[in-house]
Amino acid sequence: MGETHTLAEFAANATFEDVPDDIVAEAKRAIKDYVGVALYGSRHGVGERISSYVDRCMAGEEAAMLGRGAASPPGAALANGAFGHAIDYDDTFESIVIHPTSPVFPAALAGVQVAEGTGRDALTAYVVGVEAAFRTGHATYPSHYDNGWHSTGTVGTFGATAAAASALGLSTEEITHAYGIAASSSSSLKKNFGTMTKPLHAGHAAQMGVRAALLAESGFTADDAVFEGDIGYGEVMTPGGEYDPTQITEGLGEEWAVEDIGFKPYPSGVITHAAMDALRAVVEREDLDPADVETVRVALDEAASEMLIHADPDDALQAKFSIEFCLAAILREGDAGVREFSDEYVADARTREVMAKVERDFEPNLFGGNFAGYGARVTVTTKDGEEYVEVEKHAPGSPNNPVSDERLDAKFFECAEPTVGPERADAVAAAVADLDSEGALDRLLENATAAGEDA
Repeated sequence: MGETHTLAEFAANATFEDVPDDIVAEAKRAIKDYVGVALYGSRHGVGERISSYVDRCMAGEEAAMLGRGAASPPGAALANGAFGHAIDYDDTFESIVIHPTSPVFPAALAGVQVAEGTGRDALTAYVVGVEAAFRTGHATYPSHYDNGWHSTGTVGTFGATAAAASALGLSTEEITHAYGIAASSSSSLKKNFGTMTKPLHAGHAAQMGVRAALLAESGFTADDAVFEGDIGYGEVMTPGGEYDPTQITEGLGEEWAVEDIGFKPYPSGVITHAAMDALRAVVEREDLDPADVETVRVALDEAASEMLIHADPDDALQAKFSIEFCLAAILREGDAGVREFSDEYVADARTREVMAKVERDFEPNLFGGNFAGYGARVTVTTKDGEEYVEVEKHAPGSPNNPVSDERLDAKFFECAEPTVGPERADAVAAAVADLDSEGALDRLLENATAAGEDA
């Protein structure tokens, strides 16, 4: 039995009772984080344009758009996926460069609404989808990512397909066809980092996952072993023959990818976060402000150079991939949230002045682990000649360097309240916490799609 069938069988047969309690709790944590970020993203420039497109081209009443109204199931998945990734504040696997929840949960949510399912069904579909994204990602990593593909949009499509298929209750055979459809639908390029098209990748993956599952449900066919063989997805998408199918099958249903998810404390590329937290610690400990500092030197793994492509960003989207901007915001404010990642803040002369103090350096395999820990070393030299060195080997928010629930709660309300207001934000958080209880999914959708009348 090949890996396509094995992964399809897992998605077809997994039930809520199969998921351990601690994994359910982690899934709720990830969903809450995603919903907060997506609510903010729904009113961002990316969200405005995506929702206008969906209203025009993918209208319907069957599925909810967070912070908005309703759409067709693929349209809602497109919108919600893009909303979640709009400001690059959504979660990330620690061991591989993929944002799992933005493509996966929108597909699970759309599928559950089509099937008239429950919060338990949504949780199960989400966990199943995260597993599929994680495993197909690792099977094709690192050559797939290194060759220019953005894995959130490519392998995220398989996660979205598994999630939607689980929610719809598809059979193993139907899901093998859904994966085949998805394989011809998964695409996104890292070349588009720092533009509106990067968040589109997550939305496209969610949309294609829902489309693949719905087509398979209707009897639409595709190759039923799409990962396998010389022209299968695995070999085609991994130059150099580095595809490893055992990453898909070994431990499936015994180990849980949700445990590898990390939560972002800053709305920027995760490769910037260890450096930001390291500088934050120095600024707080030494009570520094920009006038005190001569230079900030940051060392990162050389692989980060492929992502940090905007040393002199023109706008907030580019600033998310600028270590110069990210550290300048920390030095100016002591922290950096959605307020700092605005076009106005990026263009501010004071910001540009502080950015000029930041010097970048890339080192091969910094701290080991082929950069998956996203570590950084920051050296601050003051105008008085003092030097402070801070090392952070893992990105804050990752499983190896977790941030507090209080910090994540503050992030959720920072993002959710501007869209739906304080009362509905509280209700959304409560509904996610009780998502496995009767009626919780309805309460979540009622409050998360209220379009902000109380905001």
